[in-house]
Amino acid sequence: MASIEKSSKKNIEANPLIIPDSYEGYSLSYFNLPLHYRNDLKSVLIPYGFVQDRIEALASRIFDDLHIGMPEQLICMCVLKGGYRFFSDLVSKIQNENRLRSDRSLPMSLEFIRTRSYINDQSSGSLEIIGLGDLNKIKNKNVLIIEDIIDSGITMVTLKEELEKFHPKTIRVASLITKRRKDKKCVFKPDYCGFEVPDHFVVGYALDYNEYFRDLEHICILKESGVTKYKVTPSNQVK
Repeated sequence: MASIEKSSKKNIEANPLIIPDSYEGYSLSYFNLPLHYRNDLKSVLIPYGFVQDRIEALASRIFDDLHIGMPEQLICMCVLKGGYRFFSDLVSKIQNENRLRSDRSLPMSLEFIRTRSYINDQSSGSLEIIGLGDLNKIKNKNVLIIEDIIDSGITMVTLKEELEKFHPKTIRVASLITKRRKDKKCVFKPDYCGFEVPDHFVVGYALDYNEYFRDLEHICILKESGVTKYKVTPSNQVK
């Protein structure tokens, strides 16, 4: 049995499944999408079922990497708002591993923080972090940050630096998506990642554009017309 589990762990990639630049996604006509968004989307890049399968594989890999002989709590930290769907599904699938593997244990607790660094589709150059005031509890604990998407990587670098001030035992990062930028190289590589995507503006599965599109099940490419339609200006931006 031990050899089978070891082989299973070896075959599950922590690195992302790479979607090539030439891939433009699936036609919208194959999916039942909300009518209020259909004209704003170019294609379905990653269908919901594919997302779930990849998260299940990541959960198995994370469990194998982080379970400990003597139970030691893992603090799972959700980066709101975009990360809540990935966070919920990943934690649920790790819990399934706990139920299936009676010889191992990975106790978890949950924390929630929020960051903001984007206005429309551009980085503002600064990072606002909400919810760090009571995180002394992570001292000497293992932390898993769960994020929806890593773009430039600057936000995650800054977040890790802030969390390290609370002296955790370890910090690992799981991201559903990393983006392959044309104009700059990502400065951060997560420990676990679902997909690496081309330099498209993607929405859905809780990834938003100015608070729209979180209610899409699939991960989709947003049209330029959609970017313009839902763009905010300093005068109408919610503070």
